This record gives sequence, C-alpha cells and structure tokens, in this order.
Amino acid sequence: MNTRPGIRQELNYTPLIGIANTNFDLIEKCHLILDSYGIGHHVTTHYRRQQHNNKPQKAIQLNGFKRVSKFLDIFGNHINKQKQVSILKEFISYRNSVNRYIPYGDKEVNLFNSLREINQKGILRDYTSNTIISEDIVQSHAKV
Repeated sequence: MNTRPGIRQELNYTPLIGIANTNFDLIEKCHLILDSYGIGHHVTTHYRRQQHNNKPQKAIQLNGFKRVSKFLDIFGNHINKQKQVSILKEFISYRNSVNRYIPYGDKEVNLFNSLREINQKGILRDYTSNTIISEDIVQSHAKV
C-alpha cells in the first residue's frame, strides 16, 4: 500500500501492486493479460545505474481500490504471497464497506503496519557514523 497526504485527511492509504522484471517479453505478456481482463495498469521502463552491469527493467503498476480489487479477484489465488493478499483483500473490503469520507482509523493503520512488516526485507540499518560501537559506519538494528 502507498501512503501520501490527502486533501480530506492526514494520510491516504492506496492499494498498490507492482510487477517488475528484466525480461521485457514477460512484462509484455502480463500487460496483454491485464488488458484482456480490462484491468487498468501502467507500464514503465527503469534504467538502473550501470555500475554493477544491471540490466534495464520494466515494471507494471496497479494503483487504487477498484483496480487492485479486480486483480486480486482474478489472480489472487495464483500469487505466492498469500498473507499479503489476504491483508490487502481485508483492507479493501473494509474500506469499501464504510463511507469514503470517514477518516482512516486504527483498523486500517494496523492492517497497513502488518503488511509493511511482512514486506520488510533484510535488516534495518542506521547509516550514521558511530565510532564508539564499531569502526563500521553501517550499524544493523534488531526489529523492535
């Protein structure tokens, strides 16, 4: 999910699904499948820095309640990340059951935080230099 300041409330939580790959043919096939089901999406090309011989990659993004909901209804059972899918479905169904002008409450924030926790990759890092603890600038921290 994506957060950004909204007009009517402090934060706006928007469901977001991204598919990225360096195989352009695979992304093109995904694009054609999404088009055939009538699911709105956006295709972008990312050119990463070439320091490590990285290939350019393409990405597909689906934003918004209706697009993500339609995608999950069709393809949700075929995705490996079933925990994320169930949390996202719960978030969307709850927000569709209340008036859209009602500000986000604790339930939405908790669902967002649990999804964020599951999606967390690697360890949290502090890039400030702390020579007392270690000579290394990068200090890893345990999850709180």
